[in-house]
Amino acid sequence: MNPNTLPCSKGAHKVGAPFVTGSVGGAGDDPQVAEMAALTRRVAAEHKLGFRLAEIRAHISPAFLERKIRRDEIVPLGGNEPLTEDTLQNLSAAVGQMGAEPFLRALDEKATLILAGRATDPAIFASVPLHRGMPAATAWHAAKCIDKGYLATTRPRDGSPVLARITDRDFTVEPTREGSRCTVSTVSGMVVYENHDPFRIAQPEGIIDTTEALYTQESETRVRVTNSRFVRHETPTVKIEGASIAGYRAAIMAGIRDPRLIADIDAFLALYLETFARVAQSLGISEEQYQLQFRVYGRDAVMGDYEPLRDRTGHEVGLLIDLIARTPELLARLSPRLAATGSRLGMDEGAVGGGNFAFPFSPAVFQLGAVYEWSVWHVARLSDAEMAEIFQIAISEIGP
Repeated sequence: MNPNTLPCSKGAHKVGAPFVTGSVGGAGDDPQVAEMAALTRRVAAEHKLGFRLAEIRAHISPAFLERKIRRDEIVPLGGNEPLTEDTLQNLSAAVGQMGAEPFLRALDEKATLILAGRATDPAIFASVPLHRGMPAATAWHAAKCIDKGYLATTRPRDGSPVLARITDRDFTVEPTREGSRCTVSTVSGMVVYENHDPFRIAQPEGIIDTTEALYTQESETRVRVTNSRFVRHETPTVKIEGASIAGYRAAIMAGIRDPRLIADIDAFLALYLETFARVAQSLGISEEQYQLQFRVYGRDAVMGDYEPLRDRTGHEVGLLIDLIARTPELLARLSPRLAATGSRLGMDEGAVGGGNFAFPFSPAVFQLGAVYEWSVWHVARLSDAEMAEIFQIAISEIGP
């Protein structure tokens, strides 16, 4: 549990305010919600706290996605390919990113502690003001300005929470820690964070429109925001996120200090790939059954082909050797050959290798388990019935 969760939940209990959180456990899938709910029950019992708990699920089944695919009701985001039923074969998990609507249903059920699965950050903060009757424009925009907390202040390293006061006309944002300030720059900057368009911020229920928003420094520490707008969708849209198993990984971190290898590192790595392919072939394993990739730290490991200083290599480099095989069995057969193939590889005829790599650890090969990749990054329009089907709510009484 987040170390801030207990004092926040105790504080909410003390003042009679609902405690609302979402994307619990990071992924926000059903196992994380269930685990957090179990932990919450134990903590509530230990501290003698009573809550009406709402657990909001966000898991999306492959069957649901198949139905949306067949109806042509799901579209890709960010240049991704259209979702196909074949993609779902290796799907490990998928979640829908809920907006405020499921939170409002939970609040209608008089929940005082809400643990929600995957959600947009603003939805978590907008839910209570919306439930109390605040206009969507100010509630959603205020939520967006505070959903990263201390980043809206001049001293983010201090971790100061922020407080939004919302009216039917405007809202203010201020820090809660002495010595920190909210400024026009820090508060308005929150709509830029993680958004490709800071003037139109998409949410499941609609668009937070900040085109005409006016940010005013009301005091040394407080900012007032007016002219917010919220443009509601005719039908809610939900972003769906999913991951699939891409294979199983082993890796090596090795240092190279031989100036000959560093000077001709690309040729060395090409020879490494070629030699490893022959080794794999001798084991009856084709190149289609594994991936072998390299990152050269000290040259271009961070930016790759975009590195402008790629030719400025130092006296040593770090080589990350990354092997992904389709199955654990294939990985078990390939990974023992990984270190020796490169360490003993001679660049010249007659030149004997054996000391190409300096290994900081023993054993040199790290077995890193399953590898996941984004496979679902799509948007679907959902009916009210589908919203209720995906974002199911379980209510229970916990504590004394």
